[in-house]
Amino acid sequence: LGDTRRRFITLLAGAFRELEVRLALSVLENFYQSGSEKSNRSGNSGKMSAEELESVMTLHDLKRLELYGRNLCDHHLVADLLPVISKLYFMGRFGTEFNVSNVQAALLCGLGLQNRTVESLTRELNLPGNQVLAMFNKAVRKLSIALNAILEEKEKEALIGGEKRKKAEAAAGRMRDVAQKTLEEDVAGAATDAMKSMQENNEASSAIADNDGLMQYAVKGSDKQWSKLLDGKDLEGGTGAIQIQTTRTKRKAVDEEDMKQEAEKEKLLKNTSTGGKKSSGGKKTTKSKKKGKW
Repeated sequence: LGDTRRRFITLLAGAFRELEVRLALSVLENFYQSGSEKSNRSGNSGKMSAEELESVMTLHDLKRLELYGRNLCDHHLVADLLPVISKLYFMGRFGTEFNVSNVQAALLCGLGLQNRTVESLTRELNLPGNQVLAMFNKAVRKLSIALNAILEEKEKEALIGGEKRKKAEAAAGRMRDVAQKTLEEDVAGAATDAMKSMQENNEASSAIADNDGLMQYAVKGSDKQWSKLLDGKDLEGGTGAIQIQTTRTKRKAVDEEDMKQEAEKEKLLKNTSTGGKKSSGGKKTTKSKKKGKW
């Protein structure tokens, strides 16, 4: 019977298009009342899943159905979706508990499966046109809500709840404690490294300051002096000279060995100059004595 029903639903748009909607709906209801399909209206298919829904309709299609259900657009905007949703309904893909009224089912059969016009159904059902459209709008709104509920069920299953959520929260709490402890340790280690680096820099700076050979090549002037002199200067040209007045510190005395060498040199020079003076004075005296004898 499931295969017969599926073939009959397909032929309603072709060979059985001119069939009265009451008779077509009666045949479809007869399939549902058969003993083999009382428990499952859709045969072996059952309620469709979100994946199956996404394979036949897009989110934009569902949005159009929702807009029509809210009376925000005309029924012509969803005319291309009527065969799809009507076939899904009469195949029982909305579940066994989902139903619409007989008039709404007749409108779905006539407009969706048989592709008939609203005017032809109005004449056949002896109902005003505005009432036919109002009943059809209610049916589409109900179908739209059911389709959106299928997608919502998928999203709910994706969310973590119950025991899984508790386990996830417990794991997150343990990770948070570990992260805080590690962060404190990292901060303490970084502070220790920074202090050690500062001490090494200070020791290196003092060693350089005590070295006269290196300090003679040091750049003089403070940052404030350099900023004042470079303000307004053309730095891209790379020409010109800048002079900073600094007070030079006297060089420290040389070591004891150099001092001894300097002292010995001075002493030797003094002795040499004293001996020369004495020898020149004795020669003059001898010459004067010779002159007296003559």
